[in-house]
Amino acid sequence: MKKQISVKLFLIHWFFLVIMIILGIFCYELFFPPYYDLIKNAQIKNAYLDIKDLDLANLDDYSIFSDYEEEGLTFVLADQDMDPIYTTRSNSEYSVYLNVQMKLSEFSKTPEIIERNSKQKEVTKMRVIFSQDGINYYIVIKDTVHGSARTKIIEKFLIIIFAIIFGFGSFAMLLLSKHFTAPIVKLTNIAENIANSNFEERAEENGTYTEINRLAKSLNRISEQLAHSMEQVEESRDWQLRQNVRQERMEKMRKDFIANASHELKTPLAVISSQTEMLALVGKDEQDYYLTSIQEEIDKIASLVSRLLDTTVLEHHMENMLEKTLNMKEVMEYIIMKYDGLAKKKNVHMESFLADDCIVYGDREYIEQAVNNYMMNAFEHTALRGSIRTTLRQDGKNIRVGIYNTGKQIPINEMKHIWTGFYSKSQKSSESLSHAGLGLYIVQNVVTMHNGKYGVENLPEGVEFWFSIPAAEQNNQ
Repeated sequence: MKKQISVKLFLIHWFFLVIMIILGIFCYELFFPPYYDLIKNAQIKNAYLDIKDLDLANLDDYSIFSDYEEEGLTFVLADQDMDPIYTTRSNSEYSVYLNVQMKLSEFSKTPEIIERNSKQKEVTKMRVIFSQDGINYYIVIKDTVHGSARTKIIEKFLIIIFAIIFGFGSFAMLLLSKHFTAPIVKLTNIAENIANSNFEERAEENGTYTEINRLAKSLNRISEQLAHSMEQVEESRDWQLRQNVRQERMEKMRKDFIANASHELKTPLAVISSQTEMLALVGKDEQDYYLTSIQEEIDKIASLVSRLLDTTVLEHHMENMLEKTLNMKEVMEYIIMKYDGLAKKKNVHMESFLADDCIVYGDREYIEQAVNNYMMNAFEHTALRGSIRTTLRQDGKNIRVGIYNTGKQIPINEMKHIWTGFYSKSQKSSESLSHAGLGLYIVQNVVTMHNGKYGVENLPEGVEFWFSIPAAEQNNQ
């Protein structure tokens, strides 16, 4: 059963108070009588020693008696003729008769404390025969049960007892408070961890006290909500960083692309300019030839501009890619199946080696376009009865796609240029425009936008184009 800590603390305080009262009564009953006797015995002995120093035959200073009487003692002094020398009671003769003459048998020359008798009013007493100058004196020193002096001793005793009990009780309460506050201290530490963005530790929700449990549940809920919010903020920040990196890459590639396209436009424009000049110099019969040549160059420019616009649209769309988890084996199987007819038509042997569990996070449409461009490039450069081999495998923290085709190898000095839009190895010729392509340039854009890498390798009897993008576990967590 759950308890309320306020109720338990209330009960403990009352329990502590009752225990203090019971212990006080117990200590009073057990320890006060010997404590009281100890004090009174010392007082009686001190009083007797002081009386011995007095000249009892010529006693005229009674102040010493009054000091002890204030402490609760009474005195009866008589000489050997039973004449009173000093008595606390006003009726001195009667006091001598009652305390000395009637109890001569109880007197001793040895000063000893007579143990108290609970049935009598006297608590402690001394009856002693003291000799001075050859005269015997009878001295009776007693303590009575009642009186303000006894009350003061009781108060002092109780103060000491309760001070001791309070000390031990405070120590016990300190231990109990540590026990009670342990879950609160733990909650405080968890709260400090939350303030330091550490949301791993959870508070115990099924403890002894309902208040602590409610606080623990609230703290855990706050921790979960903050952790979720922090994850969202972190994901948003990572996404924004990736977008910024992509934007920078796209901007660089766009500038490179425009520079290449501008370079390619120079050739047909130069041809048109020269052909136009020739029109003014030749006769009508030869003008048709130059007009036809000009028209061909204009068609090339139009085709180039059209592809430039297509690429610009593609780059714009890639800035808003729809990324999700993809199984690359399914993607590759789907693409390979589409090229089965073309392979049969060109009499090309196709084989594939696709690994399982190759999961990535990306836009399927653009990844398929990149693979399609590699496949079309492979078919374009594979002769009849050649071979094309597709591979898919896990490469460390990345998923690698490779397309190999038999055929001529690529010169080393041209490998870094083939990814540039509109590049061909016969770029300086006027016929280069008919071979200008954007396939590898698009692959470069798609892979870069997926934070991946791309490349080409010359292998025995052919060439392999490849790209790799981060596996989903590393890219999307």
